[in-house]
Amino acid sequence: MEFLDKLTSEALDFDYILSNIKILTPYGKTYKDQLRPYLPGEEKALIEELDKIDSILPLIEDNEFKSNVKGILIHIKDLRTSVRRTMEGSVLNEVELFELKNFLFFLRDLEKLMKKYKLDQFEDIEIKRIEKLEKLLDPEDTKIWTFYIYDAYSDELKKIRGQKKDTEKQIKIEKKALKEKIKEELKLNIRPDGTLVISKEDTESLKTIENYPYLSYVSETYMNVKFAIKPTNEISELDRRLIHLKEREENEEFKIRERLSGEIANSRKALFRNMASIGKLDLILGKAQYAIDINGVRPEISQAHHINIESGRHPKVEENLRKRGLKFTPITIDIEKGVTCITGANMGGKTISLKLVGLLATMAQYGLYVPANKMILGLNNFISTSIGDMQSTDQGLSTFGGEIKLVQEAIEKADSRGLILIDELARGTNPEEGYAISKAVVNNLKNKNSITLITTHYDNIANSDGVVHLQVVGLSKIDFDVLDDELKDVETDKMDIINRYMDYRLKVVERASEVPKDAINIARLMGLEEDIILDAEKILEEK
Repeated sequence: MEFLDKLTSEALDFDYILSNIKILTPYGKTYKDQLRPYLPGEEKALIEELDKIDSILPLIEDNEFKSNVKGILIHIKDLRTSVRRTMEGSVLNEVELFELKNFLFFLRDLEKLMKKYKLDQFEDIEIKRIEKLEKLLDPEDTKIWTFYIYDAYSDELKKIRGQKKDTEKQIKIEKKALKEKIKEELKLNIRPDGTLVISKEDTESLKTIENYPYLSYVSETYMNVKFAIKPTNEISELDRRLIHLKEREENEEFKIRERLSGEIANSRKALFRNMASIGKLDLILGKAQYAIDINGVRPEISQAHHINIESGRHPKVEENLRKRGLKFTPITIDIEKGVTCITGANMGGKTISLKLVGLLATMAQYGLYVPANKMILGLNNFISTSIGDMQSTDQGLSTFGGEIKLVQEAIEKADSRGLILIDELARGTNPEEGYAISKAVVNNLKNKNSITLITTHYDNIANSDGVVHLQVVGLSKIDFDVLDDELKDVETDKMDIINRYMDYRLKVVERASEVPKDAINIARLMGLEEDIILDAEKILEEK
């Protein structure tokens, strides 16, 4: 059974939540991508995950800690491919060895930080330096963040490099002497690169050079002729020797890289274990930072199947409102197994309340803090939604057809412990049949093991035995004359003003009640002709 399908995740804006959990390392990204919910029976594991966030939270406020940890994590590269290559017998190049050496230095520094801030208590986040490998990649104990095939790796390498250095020195001496000889004999200046350029008008010099043994023709233009120093037999012999020494050096360096790669392969378990620990630490840090960003609270995990949210907020909606200078009205709700209906007029926030419950439940089961003053949650096996336009062009389904398909899928799972969220069921068909279907669905789900939360416009849907009825307060407590006066001189943003007056809180309805008719009042405030408004009120009274 899938906990959260793609459609539900999108409807609840859970992807938005995940996108705001900032990760610094490739290993953290892997763990973030592999995030899964904690299901019924895994309460202990979820509590342990939340305990980790609790431990990290005080440190997030510590600028020194944040700076030190971020300064390390942000520079850590993904070395998993390199390590796997060594396991297959491949030989790493110097760049890969350099990156591994840096990684080992990062481990050393992280280990110190973990001990300093007492984060080494986490059993599954054990960052431990690999001293043997660290010394191997830093054989001269330079503690410098660079890598080189050091002479210390091989006496043979040291010998070859010594001979190579001597040969290069000899070549330099011979070339210098040859330049001086040419300068003295021809009275001409040789360029630093060992070339000589003669004007074609200088026929005397050209004639002298023609048979000169230490210069050879290179090229010419319409004005000049270019020559280069012709190596002596001694220089040529030294050049051949240098090439041979370079080949020997490369072969010896390869043998050393081969040996180092083998040692890295032998240390693979320790390397992968540290990579995993870094990933877990990175993710916990991201979760803790996001908890602060949303002013979140730790959810209380209960064995009982119910959801209690006090002053919950939807982060994405809250952010969008903030950009418009508006505030999110926190939602308080307490729901249990069976059906709870939310009624209220359009603009009353019913859909947002629905999404909020689903989103916060999802966040809690993924081991995240939630944007609320308090939350108590019994874990669900699944969360299903029917929210928004359910039309499916791929399957040729109408809006109503798409709705029913999702509702049926939810009903099939409803005997399990889950959360079902249905927004305005049957809104895509005629009112009479829509009401009948909605009522029948409520009657079916109210005896199931799942928690079902339904929003509706239909009167009396919520007035069945065993169904909890919540109602959006809406505009019921508003002085419409005052609001109307405020709107008179406003040409734009009337909706924002109405939103400020709208009370999105939920209240329990203890007796049979009709759905509030705020829609007529809103239509009047938005400027719909009064004759139409009066006619609508008359029709409503006659119903």
